[in-house]
Amino acid sequence: MNLFQQAKQKRHALIIKDHVIRYIGSKQPELHTITNIQERYLPHGVIVNGQIEDEATFLTILSECVENWKLKRQWVQFCLPSQHTIVRTHLIDGTIPDDEVKGQLYLDLGESLLLPFDDPIFDYKVVGLKDGQKEVLLFASRESILHQYLDAFADVHLKPNAADLSTLAAYRLFYELDHTASEAYLIQVQVDTLLTTITIFKDHHPLFLSTVVPDMDREGWVQKEHAEGTLLIWSQKEEQLDEQVQELYREIEKVINFYQFNVLKGEGEISQMLLCGDHPHLFEFQQTFPQLFTLKVTSIEQHTKQDPPPRYYDAVGLALKKEVYG
Repeated sequence: MNLFQQAKQKRHALIIKDHVIRYIGSKQPELHTITNIQERYLPHGVIVNGQIEDEATFLTILSECVENWKLKRQWVQFCLPSQHTIVRTHLIDGTIPDDEVKGQLYLDLGESLLLPFDDPIFDYKVVGLKDGQKEVLLFASRESILHQYLDAFADVHLKPNAADLSTLAAYRLFYELDHTASEAYLIQVQVDTLLTTITIFKDHHPLFLSTVVPDMDREGWVQKEHAEGTLLIWSQKEEQLDEQVQELYREIEKVINFYQFNVLKGEGEISQMLLCGDHPHLFEFQQTFPQLFTLKVTSIEQHTKQDPPPRYYDAVGLALKKEVYG
């Protein structure tokens, strides 16, 4: 998602979720130039469903991160919360010039273009022509949520120069690792601790995005300090974790069936699953999903101790983003 453009080599990628802030520093947008890997877990209730609820606490923690990670007055890249983001294709008159597409999207808003929020900010890409109409890949987020984060960055002296989507950052890493096939329909599943994001891709473009909030008590996750850092431990019944695997399987199956039968209508099929996430029990999903789905399931692995742990998947993918401003 290119809200900012141009190019700058050094990367300071920040991923902010309901439960954690993660940071990847890199000399260039390349895997082999990563120099810094950091994270700071957040107390419950500071960020809820991608929205900053306790601004004072968040600013205090973010300020400490900026100080400890030496980010003051640095250009940073960040991702917008998936819960407040829409990805879809939209058709407009094929005679409309490319530089007038954004204006047409705003004209269509509320009529042929319906969104679940009333303060959208758009980004888009024209992907082709279809029956005389331009096919536009649309990214829309809530402007009020975007400004929450921009205001927070300004308060702690950070200079954002790229806003992205976590799903695009994750896919960018899979692409860099040569795990994707452009001719196939792929489903990417990001199993994070408090949110799962499901995205359909084709020709390296996202076509559909859905988020699933697990039916679990988020306060059941407690922070424990270990030699390797802070870990999240599930403090309630283990059976609830098993139920989450089955619940997510059903949700993914619904998305696959809907897309193949209602959208593709027999003209294509989803053949691969890209599986990633920061869920503390991601390994269980990696073990179970190949047995539940007939798809090829591909995951991100940590080959050496110098590699970022797999839970940094979206921060690494964000650091690989080429187009930034500043």
